[in-house]
Amino acid sequence: MSEPISTAFSLLFIGMITVFVVLFLVVATGNILIKLVNRFVPVAIVPTTSSGSLNDHDHLVAIASAVEILTEGKGRITKIEKEK
Repeated sequence: MSEPISTAFSLLFIGMITVFVVLFLVVATGNILIKLVNRFVPVAIVPTTSSGSLNDHDHLVAIASAVEILTEGKGRITKIEKEK
């Protein structure tokens, strides 16, 4: 192989490895940050609705149960709004 082609392939290889390493570091630090925040900063779920009827409470309990089952306890409900 000629010298310019060899240099081009080595630069391509080094560039791709660098991008892979940087993306791996971004994903790894993001996952660590998410786990730390979820462990040390608990979020209180306070559902609010405009009317306090029993039917609304039943709906909130059903939604919270569905989210907990589907996300295996990792999901959180922060806000529920009615459509107008």
